[in-house]
Amino acid sequence: MKLGRTLGRGGRPLRIGYGRIFHEGCADSPVPTTEADFRRMHHLEGAELEAAAGLRGTELKSFFPHAELTGFLQASRAAGGVDAVPLSSSLAVPSGPVTRECFEWLLERLTTRLREAGPLDGVYLALHGSMDVVGLEGSPEAEIVRRVRALLAPEAMVAASFDLHGNMTPALVEQLDVLVAYRTNPHWDLAPTGFRAGNRLIRALRGHVTPVKAWRKLPVVLGGGMTIDFVSPMRAVFRAMRAMEQRPGVLATSLFMVHPFTSSRELGWSVHVLTDGDQSLAERVADELADLAWQASETPIPEFYSADDALARAATSPWRRLGPVTLVDTDDIVGAGAPGGSTRILEALVRSPRPLRALIPIHDPALYATLDGEALGSVHDVVVRGTPGYAQPEIALRAKLVARSDSELGRRVLLAAGEAHVAICAEPPLPIHPRFWAELEVDVRAADVMVQKNFFHYRIFHLGYSFEHIPVTTSGATSVRRVLERAQRVPVRPSMTLTDWREGDRALRS
Repeated sequence: MKLGRTLGRGGRPLRIGYGRIFHEGCADSPVPTTEADFRRMHHLEGAELEAAAGLRGTELKSFFPHAELTGFLQASRAAGGVDAVPLSSSLAVPSGPVTRECFEWLLERLTTRLREAGPLDGVYLALHGSMDVVGLEGSPEAEIVRRVRALLAPEAMVAASFDLHGNMTPALVEQLDVLVAYRTNPHWDLAPTGFRAGNRLIRALRGHVTPVKAWRKLPVVLGGGMTIDFVSPMRAVFRAMRAMEQRPGVLATSLFMVHPFTSSRELGWSVHVLTDGDQSLAERVADELADLAWQASETPIPEFYSADDALARAATSPWRRLGPVTLVDTDDIVGAGAPGGSTRILEALVRSPRPLRALIPIHDPALYATLDGEALGSVHDVVVRGTPGYAQPEIALRAKLVARSDSELGRRVLLAAGEAHVAICAEPPLPIHPRFWAELEVDVRAADVMVQKNFFHYRIFHLGYSFEHIPVTTSGATSVRRVLERAQRVPVRPSMTLTDWREGDRALRS
């Protein structure tokens, strides 16, 4: 195949709209997600979106300068003859279910821009796949695509990209002409994913390819070890996916290792295969990929530590000489939608006999409001309670107020209590990037212990100096125990011992 054809060059001029509604929800978080959360984090429309998604712009401030929409625009430029029309783009930090009012606002902004855009040949959407909306039955992303399709001509095509933790459903998959997912975990390939989606969409619209799909849904909610793409067991699966895409006729392969913390009773890993007009090939490759993913899911998730045991291990870790040991608060992962208000690691640190320089972010809006107007350098007797309604231990501290910050990373003040530095946050904290602490005049590399409220992504930004990562269980909204206790439509791994994925697949895709 000629390079020009591969890039989608040649053929009629096209008009394609592009936008985003991206959120990962946690059903057990007591903090709902509202319009203000999206406006604070990321909401752009029209020309402002077009500028941000250009190579000279910054698409997701403080996280990724170039993300899915930037990748889509590059695919459009590489193809030539494509008028890419900016719609709206909205993203918020993962948190509790999106309110129905907020969901309707998100849809209203997207569909208003879509109506104003005029006739379009297609639309590209950057979605997550594990959104949770109060009172909405079924997949929110399926509803987004349905509303978009209702405003397009029947022959128009819709492409979507997803986080690889998306929860695929029949109502969602069947509405899409092109579907692709991230292929990295931690996720760094946002822009390449947008490019792949745009490229396949443009080629399909110009008649260069005829996308047909096959997908499977596996009865798995937890497994695959750490599910990191470049370590075992998932490394072999992602390597095989890349090889599959080199086969004649295969356009895209995707694997979804589902986000297990939504309210859906139809959770499961999924695989999706897109081929050029060959349904039989799509079915065969989907079965092959499902077999590989099923085998990989047999590897159990890592062992978790109590807060006391994790601190004891960190205190004796030889890696501590090179930088902070990271304690991953697995039950309070803001990156998976928890509120970030767990006080249990702080509680363990206070009673620990080991003096550790620790950085701990805690969501406690009431305490933040009390301290926000106080002078820097002032000393206070405070009680840290965490997120309201989160049932966390109350921790009494005598602490100095040493810094404050207000940015798109959230409003926060910094308390110094002995060796511990506690960021008291008005919003759920997501300190993935060292800038979270740098804005509070803290050098992360000088700490002994750094508490993270994120499973994977922080590793990208702390790669050069944090070499040990200890998963800690603390009883919160992203507790694995809650996942295992939640009723599902079909038996799933690891709650049940299952020998084959096919019966669960048939039920979940029916």
